Amino acid sequence: MKRFNCSCGNSVFFEQTNCDRCGKTLGFDFNSMKMIPLSNNGSLLIDSASKKTYKKCTNWTEFNVCNWVLEDSSKNDLCFACQFNRVIPNQSAHNAPVNNLRWLRLEKAKKRLIFSLARIGLPLKNGWSSSVEGLLFDFVESMGEKVVTTGYSDGIITINSLEADHVARVSAKYALNERYRTIIGHLRHETGHYYLDKFDLPPNLKKILEDNFGNLFNKNLSEYNEALQSYYKNGPAENWEENYISAYASAHPIEDWAESWSHYLLIMDTLETLQEEGYFDDCIDKMNITEKLEKWRSLSSSLNQITRSLGMQDAYPFTLGKKVSEKIACVSKFIAWICQDNAIEMQ
Repeated sequence: MKRFNCSCGNSVFFEQTNCDRCGKTLGFDFNSMKMIPLSNNGSLLIDSASKKTYKKCTNWTEFNVCNWVLEDSSKNDLCFACQFNRVIPNQSAHNAPVNNLRWLRLEKAKKRLIFSLARIGLPLKNGWSSSVEGLLFDFVESMGEKVVTTGYSDGIITINSLEADHVARVSAKYALNERYRTIIGHLRHETGHYYLDKFDLPPNLKKILEDNFGNLFNKNLSEYNEALQSYYKNGPAENWEENYISAYASAHPIEDWAESWSHYLLIMDTLETLQEEGYFDDCIDKMNITEKLEKWRSLSSSLNQITRSLGMQDAYPFTLGKKVSEKIACVSKFIAWICQDNAIEMQ
């Protein structure tokens, strides 16, 4: 994550809507990838530096779950990120208080994800504009006997909105004996499924992925479901840490891919944050993937030392062994190919 500052010089977070020093309204503009300090002029917001006029996303003005803005001339009322929504938590009067908070937490995580994907250069199309390659999000709550499962299917990422309830999420984490469970972790993982599903790979890259992960491109759904059922019934294989980033990654090659993808995004995002905050001077954009992972090993160890001193669990409770590092390097090759292919397509 980049470091953002208000025009007064105050450092601000990506999620802020007001500067806590000077009180200016803050809005994130996806086109410039900047946090814009804004002055109010009736219903319009003005950037005093550029003199451009902006409007708030409708999900900001109506539900206060967004802090992104659009140029006033835009024909859209929803910001770039909110256009990816298909189903949102029920905002009727009866459900509003708890579901509004859940939606806010889900939106914060989703917007961080979209920012990270855009910074990397990955193509981003919503399902309304492209039914073939587009992506949409369903934030759905389990109701009665209808149990919502977080997952991905044909361009739709579904997140059980209870993941935005801290108690429910932590309870699930311990019930499933997981080391890490966050909203953005779910989103990162499911986008791994999305990009693998929606983009046709050249044969040489496909072979590299299969050599490292196994048969990623087997569409046999019953075999996949059996593998997951076996994992939840019997648990992971012994010594799974030698070959997988997480226990769940050992359930099936497709989940191994999605977990490795998720950790790639986590590592790149956190390395950028640490660089922006001055924890090291090297430019990560000039590092190869091996150098990035080595830098992460050192820094994540330091982060764990800090969280342990605070009486908290490890910030990054995972080990990047040789095989895991090779898999994450494959993710890096996949992303480099998609970004290059997308850049050519846009020329």
